[in-house]
Amino acid sequence: MNLIRRVSAIYKEQELPEYRGNPLIEALPEALTEDEVLLEMSYFPEIDEKIRWTAPANVREQYVERIKKFRCPQTNLIQAYKMILRALRESYAARNPLKSGTIQYLHYYGNERPDIEPESGYFKSQAETITIVGMSGSGKTTMIEQVMDHFPQIIEHSSYKGVFPGFSKQIVWVKINCPYNSSVRDLCEEILQKLDDAIGIERTTPEIRNGALARQIAQRIKSSFLGILVIDEMQRLKFSRTGGESKLIDFLHEIVDSMGVSMVFCGNHPFDETLTKKMRIARRAESGGYMKIKNVRYDSQDWQSFIHYLWPLQWTNVETPLNDELNEKLFILSKGNIGLAQMIYRGAQLKVIGSGNEIITGAVLSASVPVLVSHTEEYKDTPLPGAATEDEEAKWLSASNEGDASAKIMAEKSLKSLIPGDIDRPQHKEFVGKIDEVLRNFDEKILSLDHDLVINRTAEKKNTYDALQRCGLINIDPLGGTSENGK
Repeated sequence: MNLIRRVSAIYKEQELPEYRGNPLIEALPEALTEDEVLLEMSYFPEIDEKIRWTAPANVREQYVERIKKFRCPQTNLIQAYKMILRALRESYAARNPLKSGTIQYLHYYGNERPDIEPESGYFKSQAETITIVGMSGSGKTTMIEQVMDHFPQIIEHSSYKGVFPGFSKQIVWVKINCPYNSSVRDLCEEILQKLDDAIGIERTTPEIRNGALARQIAQRIKSSFLGILVIDEMQRLKFSRTGGESKLIDFLHEIVDSMGVSMVFCGNHPFDETLTKKMRIARRAESGGYMKIKNVRYDSQDWQSFIHYLWPLQWTNVETPLNDELNEKLFILSKGNIGLAQMIYRGAQLKVIGSGNEIITGAVLSASVPVLVSHTEEYKDTPLPGAATEDEEAKWLSASNEGDASAKIMAEKSLKSLIPGDIDRPQHKEFVGKIDEVLRNFDEKILSLDHDLVINRTAEKKNTYDALQRCGLINIDPLGGTSENGK
């Protein structure tokens, strides 16, 4: 995620009457159209042609790391943006700082209420909970970060319609990870730390007693006007006899109900199965929407768009055009997992750059599948998206395994060209050095030839053109300039 972004409030008139006159909502960025979402939340690294063709291998290897930042929006990004924007607005709808009900909300803990009802009515939460589930590498965390980074994390207020609105800072969102032990205290302390960091103050010392800590965190959340809380890695939540998980869920419900803060749950499978064990939790967890991120199909717009923009990001000194064979190969190896496909493609370039043969082949892609990932049960058990039957999937996978290479990354630079199954490269490491030496000697002999003698002798033969071409003494592209040897 990017560093904390702070902006000064610029208020915009709202379409919905219930959102008007609320500085918390009017200060948010205007809603984007679907096309604007795709444009705003994409990132395509630039290719410097001079670097690609002239820079040494060690420099080009560094540029390959840019693939990590590549972001090609998927169609589910639009749905995620709409859900989060709606949840953010609804979170603030019931907390207009100019209403008397919000003043009551700020000064009372939990469900406590004053005896006299405020003029605008008692505070009643409108916050929503969104749940996003998907396998590791499917892009859910990246997608959420793309959406959240669209919104500033801090909005500073000084004057609303000529009057001080009663607060100076609005924390739009905070993202944390679910504690490993489902500890409410650990969660509270992390939220407290994130809020302190966002506001820019020294770390607050957490209260020792849990009850006091809960009040402390509630007051900080309320006073900072936190809009939405994103909790990632929710697959860590597993219900057991100790009851720690239930206490954590109860506390999260309190954040939504009593504090009015919308929430986004994000986790890998089997977090969705965990939710279904408790109907109360399942019902509340999708009040603002539920999304399951799946690996994309080969014939989908998502995959074809992704590969279309990813493939040109090459820093090899030889251009490898995308064809159907390479497209299918990368899809099968990644099983339609966008994050894994990027890893494989990046690894393929790192494997061949500086090897003397920088062409990306199917065997190179196969050799670049991350070793640990390929041995996980999740990877092995993931079906190939789009395969109608098990037989069809087996056929695809069998085709992808033909000529597959070992995934072991060669440590020695001299062995980078060793990719078993790639017939354009040596297949036995004991011959690599000798083959390279022969090729170098051949090049040296070509350069040291007596050109006049060669031309005179070839003139007497029938295949003069072929002979001159083999010796590099004929310009086969007269419009493109002279030959390498200037002849």
